[in-house]
Amino acid sequence: MQRAVFAVGDVHGCAEELRALLQKLPLTRDSLIVFLGDYIDRGPSSRGVIETILDLQDYCEVKCLLGNHELMLREFLDGSDPRRSARFVLNGGGATLASYANDDGLFVIPPEHLAFYEGLPHHHVEGDFCFVHAGLPVDLPEIDVAIHGEEMVWMRQRRGFQGPKYSKTVVHGHTPVSEVEITDGRINIDTSCVYGIRLTAMEVHTQELWTVERSTAPKPIYLHDSRDSRRRAFRFTGKVPVAVRHEGKTLAFETLNYSEIGLLMVPADGRPDGIGVGTAITGVIGSGEAATPFRGVVLRIDDGDRYAVKLIADPVTPP
Repeated sequence: MQRAVFAVGDVHGCAEELRALLQKLPLTRDSLIVFLGDYIDRGPSSRGVIETILDLQDYCEVKCLLGNHELMLREFLDGSDPRRSARFVLNGGGATLASYANDDGLFVIPPEHLAFYEGLPHHHVEGDFCFVHAGLPVDLPEIDVAIHGEEMVWMRQRRGFQGPKYSKTVVHGHTPVSEVEITDGRINIDTSCVYGIRLTAMEVHTQELWTVERSTAPKPIYLHDSRDSRRRAFRFTGKVPVAVRHEGKTLAFETLNYSEIGLLMVPADGRPDGIGVGTAITGVIGSGEAATPFRGVVLRIDDGDRYAVKLIADPVTPP
């Protein structure tokens, strides 16, 4: 008899919805449940999600895959590249750190959670299915994680785009959709729970679905700065390049500090003309693969060259 294999889409800190979904699933000791990555960031309880998954391992077989948000957390904890540290914070990482915060406003990640994040593989093959966070850039026999690992957690699936002819059915998340997508050779079950829709699980052999609607309105959650009660979010220090696009020009800045809701930055090539208090700006924070697009408005200019910028949430789903 074929055992049941369940896949669960991106959770993003929605621990309450995950627990409700697991209660619905007809799990047995022989069941396999595969989590497709992105357990953390943006939602209210990233820590609670990991604790729930660790507890579930005592009941049935569990496979947990690496998502781009866990990869960003690894890079943040490594701390060797300030651009990648900033990318984590600016893509919902403050919510994860807040879930690990102690009474002093500092985040403390338990050793068993650190081991969980560090041990996540890029993909899992089970029978006729290949489970992966974002997708396969080439067919499975050609996959080399050293070469394709970044794409396996970052690539986007475009509606109607014909990818490689896969030798196994690829089950993935990462690209938010309002309804499960089932195409020839590919299934996407990231049904946008953290963006206010639902969390989905599928038994992959029968394609039977179980869902839980988002129970609360999504809201931003940040690691608060206990050192300064006036600050809504903890400010991380570090020199990160910022390219500002304004009036057809690209202007170079560098951060002094930043949070998910704002930047304090200085110009790299002298004070630019045309940017003053109230100016709306767009651009990217970081560079290369670690670049994060942003929109913002200049709130004040201190000492002639320190630009305080409020970040404006983009209505388009971020990475």
